Amino acid sequence: MTTAWKFPDAPNTACYATTDILNGSPVKHVYHDYDGDWQFHGASHEETASSLQIVCLAEMINHHDLLTDLHDLPYGWRAQWNEGARHWDRFKDNPFPSFADHGYYLEDAVWLAAYLTDIQPPPAEVRENLAIASHVKIVFRFAPEDADRGDNQCERLWVEVTAIDEQNNGYIGRIDNHPYHPAARYGDLVSFHSLHVADRYNKE
Repeated sequence: MTTAWKFPDAPNTACYATTDILNGSPVKHVYHDYDGDWQFHGASHEETASSLQIVCLAEMINHHDLLTDLHDLPYGWRAQWNEGARHWDRFKDNPFPSFADHGYYLEDAVWLAAYLTDIQPPPAEVRENLAIASHVKIVFRFAPEDADRGDNQCERLWVEVTAIDEQNNGYIGRIDNHPYHPAARYGDLVSFHSLHVADRYNKE
């Protein structure tokens, strides 16, 4: 590696690249799926699944150094290379809240748990099989996704599951607290993913 490794994923993380990329074409489209997978595509991103090959992340970065700029591309986002501006344009590629549209976004609780000892998300099996009327705690951040972190930006709010969103592999819930920040209100509906679940209320 010629530069310091910036990705939170290990260099040997398995990812997907299309055959044209592996044959030398430049990367034009990058997807960071909500399950954590990376996908790298060329000029066309309509390839079938059969054209995707498994390659380690470090190999992709070594051969396409411009990909280093995407080390902080969030889950559920995609990037497209802008040749004229010589940079990556980023696009939200999921139904979950964004600061631009809602005034807040939802923190990845599994990621937060690596830095905050008081956040211990339930096991994936629990988070991925929530029942209607379950109550889960979600961390709302009232700041832009790429903004420097500061005090009083986050609130941990209880959300009641009201529907299973099978199309987007997530849930829809109703905020069951009265938030301090005005961008969110008691009773608001919010779409969220199992990765956003920081805790689950257990009646026992």
